[in-house]
Amino acid sequence: MTDDRQFVERFAEVTGGRRPTGFVEGWEQFVGFCEEGYDDVLDEYWFDLSVRQRIETALTDDRLRDFPQMGWFREQVGAVDERFRAVLSEERFPARTELPWWEAYLPAWAGPVLAEELWSTYGVRVEVRGS
Repeated sequence: MTDDRQFVERFAEVTGGRRPTGFVEGWEQFVGFCEEGYDDVLDEYWFDLSVRQRIETALTDDRLRDFPQMGWFREQVGAVDERFRAVLSEERFPARTELPWWEAYLPAWAGPVLAEELWSTYGVRVEVRGS
C-alpha cells in the first residue's frame, strides 16, 4: 500500500470517512460564504462551521501526525483559517468564550438573515453585506 493510500485511509478512519481534500474544500466553501456575507440562519451557520472542529480532530490526532501529507493539509487549512480570521469581529461572542477561536468569534458582517437573527436573539449587531 502506498503512503498516499495509507494516509487517505487513516485520515478517513480518524474523521469518519472524509478525505483531506473534502475537508479543505468544505472549509474553503464555508469561508467563501462568510466573506460574501453568510446569509442563512444561525443554526445553519453553526452546523456549517462544525467542519472546522472535524478538521481540528484530524490536525491533532496522533495517528496522522507522522504522515508527510499532513504538511499539505496543515498548509491548506492554515491559509483558509487566515481568510476566516479576516472575516471575524475583534470581540469574542459572550455566549461562547470558552470555545476554540473559530467558534468564539462571530463574523463582523453577514447577510441580512444572519444579521437580523444575531440582533434579535443576542443583541449583537453586525454589518449587513450580501443579498
